[in-house]
Amino acid sequence: MKKKSIIKVLGILLSVLCLIPVFTISCDNDENGDEDPLVGKYTFTSATFNDTVNVKVDGIYKQFLPDSAASQFVRNGILKAAPCDNIANAAVDLRSNGQNYYICLGETNEEQMGTWVINSERTILTFNISNPQSLALIIADLVISETQFDGTVENFPFVLDNAYELGDSLSPGLYNFQIASVDVKFSKVE
Repeated sequence: MKKKSIIKVLGILLSVLCLIPVFTISCDNDENGDEDPLVGKYTFTSATFNDTVNVKVDGIYKQFLPDSAASQFVRNGILKAAPCDNIANAAVDLRSNGQNYYICLGETNEEQMGTWVINSERTILTFNISNPQSLALIIADLVISETQFDGTVENFPFVLDNAYELGDSLSPGLYNFQIASVDVKFSKVE
């Protein structure tokens, strides 16, 4: 009787031990197969205004009409906090764990930017930026290819006067802040 019980227990243990590698291999394959194709390093490529925007630039009032270049403002707004020795090397790294980092191409500097999330329809990408300020940057009407992604940010924050930091008080009740709709494009580098 004891021999049959021992053989039965050994059979069960052997079966369990044989199944562990199968589950481990399956989990590894699922994990690798499920990596989002958006994961990678991106440079900011371009931006255009969808709205008319008035900004005081270096003491001169300027009006930017729809379809005019917004790259200078958007690049500064998104990548200003990157810890790069040369700001021209600034890029964004979307990691598989849902975190995004400011990275510096050709340099070893990096710093966490926040997190990123894409909706199930793959039409909205949200950067939950926590550095240097908390901001949810929502890129809607998202178009993704192997080499880039682009879409529309309806609520991009802009300064009213570039001589002051975003959000600074310009006068009682007037803050250096406005929002505008912009189309943005990022190109994959790795």
